[in-house]
Amino acid sequence: MTLHEKLELYGNMILSCHKLYLWTYGADMQLISTNCPDSALIGALFTLENKCDELRYYSEGHKKPIIMANSFGLMWIAVPERNAQNLSRIYLLGPFFVDSVRTEAIQQSVSRLDMSGEVKLKVMQFLRELPVVGLGHAFEYAIMLYHCIYGETIGVSDMHYLESEPIPEAKNDEARTRVHGTYELEREVLRMVKDGDLNYKEKLSRLAMTGTMGQMSNGDPSRQMKNAVIVCAILFSRAAIDGGLSPEVALTLTDKYFQSIEASRTMSELSEVAFTMQEDFVRRVHRIRSRSLSSPISECCDYIDFHIEENITLEQLSEKVRYSGFYLSRKFKEETGKSIKEYIRLKKLERAKDMLRDNTLTVKEIGERLGFCSQSYLTEQFKREYGATPSQWREIEYI
Repeated sequence: MTLHEKLELYGNMILSCHKLYLWTYGADMQLISTNCPDSALIGALFTLENKCDELRYYSEGHKKPIIMANSFGLMWIAVPERNAQNLSRIYLLGPFFVDSVRTEAIQQSVSRLDMSGEVKLKVMQFLRELPVVGLGHAFEYAIMLYHCIYGETIGVSDMHYLESEPIPEAKNDEARTRVHGTYELEREVLRMVKDGDLNYKEKLSRLAMTGTMGQMSNGDPSRQMKNAVIVCAILFSRAAIDGGLSPEVALTLTDKYFQSIEASRTMSELSEVAFTMQEDFVRRVHRIRSRSLSSPISECCDYIDFHIEENITLEQLSEKVRYSGFYLSRKFKEETGKSIKEYIRLKKLERAKDMLRDNTLTVKEIGERLGFCSQSYLTEQFKREYGATPSQWREIEYI
């Protein structure tokens, strides 16, 4: 089956479930084909707010799926098709809403458009008929579209996001129907945290992400997502405590992630916090269950994790657990298999790898924040541990 035949089948199958249209653009963002009956009107909604330019810029350097949103709350799934290093096509699925949107909010957004009254009425009618697709389904459609193009399987953590400000909040309520995500999925996710299951990513990729979240905000999609991640933080911390993590550490972590969630300005940042948070809880429980660290050594490991961007000394750790420096060093090496200095070095490199996902930070800035004496020393240590320089790793990660 050719790629064209695969995409045609994919588009028709999605259309049979939801009124979601598939669009094919050239590398210059000129429309090539679509199964949308009113391509001029609906295509115009995508071209608003420089979405074409933003998507083209993203597609020049990436091939993983991207979830896009505009100020209406409209969302699209896009996957660039790249041959070798060249961009050949961009495939777009949508638009849709990821959460129910009030009529008043739509009217406010449409009223600001530079269009005739007749066209605005058509836009309003179209927006009212758009499907609400749960974020889980959106991820699954993106994974399937990527597989059609490349024949490769990816996970939710491979998604990228590009969004505008959320639609304004409306004053009046409207009744809406909700379908919650499966209880079985939630139980399985919490079990993996409780067990410290390091294979949780692989297992999650095989679970169906059906349903949509319950109402957690008053019409603001951004607030809805933040509240959902906050709920996850609370559930993860409780599951981690059940798995053996001390309540003090679990609650300290929860407070830390609450702050990160509230500081997130985009869905991309929020998604990064959510994935980092789950992995953090899983790894901490795994470490406790697999190594059976003594309480003082576990406390030292947690202190290092919480203060990894600071200059951590043996004296600080010794004072915290009331051991002599000599005894603590010997005990730490016996239980973890690493010296305190080596453990801190590896943790700093792990944090550097996480920080490299933030394209706004330079390698030099990351090195300074983590206390490396120079950028060249960070590069040397990073390559020694991961086989690539920080810049090379960042480029590989986002291809």
